[in-house]
Amino acid sequence: MFKKIEALTSSAHQDLRFTTINSFEFARNMQHSPLGVSELAMASRFYPILFPKKDTTPMALLSLDQNNNHYVNTDGSWKVPYIPAHFRRYPFILANADEEKPDRFVVCIDREAPHFAADLGDPMFTADGTPADFTQHTIDFLQKFQEEMGITKTICQELEQHGVLANKTINIEKKGKKSTIGGFRCVDMKKLVTLDDTTLAGWVKNGLMGIVYTHLQSLDNVKVLAA
Repeated sequence: MFKKIEALTSSAHQDLRFTTINSFEFARNMQHSPLGVSELAMASRFYPILFPKKDTTPMALLSLDQNNNHYVNTDGSWKVPYIPAHFRRYPFILANADEEKPDRFVVCIDREAPHFAADLGDPMFTADGTPADFTQHTIDFLQKFQEEMGITKTICQELEQHGVLANKTINIEKKGKKSTIGGFRCVDMKKLVTLDDTTLAGWVKNGLMGIVYTHLQSLDNVKVLAA
C-alpha cells in the first residue's frame, strides 16, 4: 500500500501540499485490513471479521481472492458505507523511529501518493514550520488509531491465551471449480463455553465478549464475498 515512506518534517516538506483524492486505487490489491475495537460494530455490517493465524488483531476480509479487494469499484471508489481506518489514514502512517524504543513513532507519508502530486491543496506546515491545522488533525488521528490498535490486540490476546481461536477454512465454488481459502482463525464456540465463569465474566466486563459476538455475527458476510 505504501510505496515510498518518508518522515514528515518541516525541513524536507515545508512547501508540500495535500489534496484530497477520493480514490482507493492504492488498496485494490489488499485482501484484508486490521480493525480497531471501536470499528468492529460498524465493520461487521459489511465485512467478515476474522483473526490471522499469527496475530490476534481482528481483520476485515476484503476478498476470497489473493491480491484483490472486492470493496474497491472500477472507478476507485469504496463500495460500502464504512471504510476501515487503516485505509482512511492513507497516505499517512506512524512508523517506528528507533528499534531500541518500540513505543517511539514518527509521522510518515507515502511520498509517491497522488495526494502530494499537485502544487494546490492544503499546506502541511505554516510559514514558521509548525504543523498546519490539517496536519495536526492528521497526527491526532494517527495517534488515536495507533493507540486503539494496541488496546485491541491486547484485549484479543486473551482469546489466544485461552485457546479458543481455531483454524478456519472456507470452501467456495465458482463456475464449477471448487477451492479452499484458509490462513485465518475464528472463535470456536465449543471451546468458549468450556471456560470458567470467572473468565467469561471478565470478558463481559472488558468488552471481549462483545468482540466475540460481533466477530461471529460478521461471518455471514462471507456469503457476500463468495457470491
